[in-house]
Amino acid sequence: MATRTIYLTVRLDIDNPKADEITDEEVDEIISEVDYEFKNYGDYEIDTEICGQNDEGGL
Repeated sequence: MATRTIYLTVRLDIDNPKADEITDEEVDEIISEVDYEFKNYGDYEIDTEICGQNDEGGL
C-alpha cells in the first residue's frame, strides 16, 4: 500500500451582504464548520485536515 502526503493552500472568499464587517471569530467558526472533504478518486482514498490559517497581513 502506498501513501503520500501533500500540502495545498486554499483561498476562501467569504461574503455576507447583510453584514458591515466579518469578524475574526466568525471566520474561525466558518473555517471549523465548513466541510473540506475531497471525494475519493478511483482507487485513491483522500483524507483532509485543516492544519492552520495563514496570516492575511502579507497578502
